[in-house]
Amino acid sequence: MPALVGKSVRVVDHEGLTIDELAGNVASSEDTLSVARVVVANPTCEPWLTLDYDEWICVLKGKMEINYEDSEKNTQKMYLEAGQTCFIAKGERFQPVFPEGEFKMR
Repeated sequence: MPALVGKSVRVVDHEGLTIDELAGNVASSEDTLSVARVVVANPTCEPWLTLDYDEWICVLKGKMEINYEDSEKNTQKMYLEAGQTCFIAKGERFQPVFPEGEFKMR
């Protein structure tokens, strides 16, 4: 049966970067999944992250970069464009980078 799990909660609002969580730890008290909408007005980046759940990033508009560490702890870079989706496994260290404004992801 369908269930209402939460509603949108703004979890980041800082200098042109907003993150609205639709489901997850804040919006629905669910710590195994997060669904969020990110809007970037100016180039910026998030801190390095290591999450306790799998991360799926779907770029709706603009471009982004994902910094990550390979198996030898060397920093690598993945480039994403509108229409592309990236999967980051639970426990993998990464950093989202937004090199231009007018970016949207889900």
